[in-house]
Amino acid sequence: MNASICRAVIIDDEEWIREGLSEHINWGALGIELVEVFKDGLEAAVYLESHPIDIVVSDIRMPNMTGLELVSRLRSQGESGTLQFPKVIFLSGYGDFKYAQEALRLGAVDYLLKPTDVQEIEIVLQKAKSLCSAAPQFSNHDSAGLLNLEQPASYLIKKALQIITDRYTEDIHLAQIADQLFVTSNYLSRLFRQETGKSFSDCLSQMRIERACQLLSNSTLKIYQVGESVGYPNARYFSEWFQRQTGMSPGDYRARFA
Repeated sequence: MNASICRAVIIDDEEWIREGLSEHINWGALGIELVEVFKDGLEAAVYLESHPIDIVVSDIRMPNMTGLELVSRLRSQGESGTLQFPKVIFLSGYGDFKYAQEALRLGAVDYLLKPTDVQEIEIVLQKAKSLCSAAPQFSNHDSAGLLNLEQPASYLIKKALQIITDRYTEDIHLAQIADQLFVTSNYLSRLFRQETGKSFSDCLSQMRIERACQLLSNSTLKIYQVGESVGYPNARYFSEWFQRQTGMSPGDYRARFA
């Protein structure tokens, strides 16, 4: 087989997605061989543990084993030296920040929301193919060069998301994170858009609103204490911000969902 050809699999529990990806993407023109299609995460995991694959296109939520669980399992085996870790592209109908965050933490090439047009998928597949092609070029003499080629952007965003996770209760700004990661604010801002589909402030707000909703529903903290817990010590500002984010006041939200 031509060394420049990458081997790929598709994993999705929806038949129309599997057929659409198989039939409408010009795999040959991309230099990618589609070798198998699976409807089940566990079935795919068993196959991948004994068949070297370069690219995995996977749904997030599937029976028996989610796409995130599958990739976490493959990564563990890759780190132990028993398996080559493939380039992963996640497809999901769930536009939830936590899925994109976890996908990036696992080193995904990209995370696309369904429905995604063929052209967008082919662009991401070409990105994955380029990473695959870079691997033989550096594998024998420049492993550091390969690392830099593979994931400078994803690495930075994973680090940035971790900083947000650790410090979202503080008055934190993009410039502070950029300084900590030794990049410019403009560059990091652009990466947030490219990697997560959201701005830095959107990511921060979503993390804070999810936590605020949890506390309002499941804790006995007073509303001003909830605000302090998610980085808004000014009670009035917190209430106004929460109203803009959810369409209801913190008190109304607690009354409805607690």
